[in-house]
Amino acid sequence: MADADEPASPTSGLQFSKVEAMDIMKILEDPIYAREVVAYTNAVKAAEQHAGDEEVQYSFCFAMAFCATRYPNIVMKAGGLDGILKAMVRFPKNERLQAESCEALRNIAEMPDGADTLFNTNAMQVVLDSMRMNAQAEWVLQEGFGFLCRMVTECDGARDKLFKRDGLQVIMDSMETFPRASWVALWGSQALRRFAELDAQRLQDMGAFDLVMRARNAKAFTKGCPAVQQATVDCLKLAPPRPRSRQEDD
Repeated sequence: MADADEPASPTSGLQFSKVEAMDIMKILEDPIYAREVVAYTNAVKAAEQHAGDEEVQYSFCFAMAFCATRYPNIVMKAGGLDGILKAMVRFPKNERLQAESCEALRNIAEMPDGADTLFNTNAMQVVLDSMRMNAQAEWVLQEGFGFLCRMVTECDGARDKLFKRDGLQVIMDSMETFPRASWVALWGSQALRRFAELDAQRLQDMGAFDLVMRARNAKAFTKGCPAVQQATVDCLKLAPPRPRSRQEDD
């Protein structure tokens, strides 16, 4: 079995039918082939050859999301990232494809230097567009939120760019929409802490710290969610002092 660091076998001369392309995507779910670089390069080539086939593109994005949970480096090495982003742009209203793609991007962002690599692509804009175009699709919103939070926490450039645009509002909206999801509270609080490093007063004025305090005090997280508790505490440490009221002064 090929090692993950071996060079990928060339696939430029191969031609795959749709049935073969679907089989190639399916085979990546088999642990036997999970570290075979050539299996990934075949999937990328098959996706390129059937770029306009929505079924093939969904299967490709699902395969990349599945594999990126354990081997994001191979997904990147085989050229999977470019294929994912092209599929998202080509089929913006396919909710399953969009959600799987966002999950794959999040896993890539968590690998060493992954977020920096993604920052130099159109990935953040593609995900923001996806969240806007699929505003009623909870799965897309949650996976897109997860990706953006990882970009904020892992890459200074991404944090700064999202803060200057509408990243702060997108993250706050997601935390309000999914108040009982522990991982939303966790990642959201971590991202807001990173934003607070830039301008804590802006977060205060927009009510971001109130959201974090709400998560900290939520009954769903007070027991059994120490990571959420720690993330909210770390974020609230950066909250600026509130102005004293006239009653307090009296």
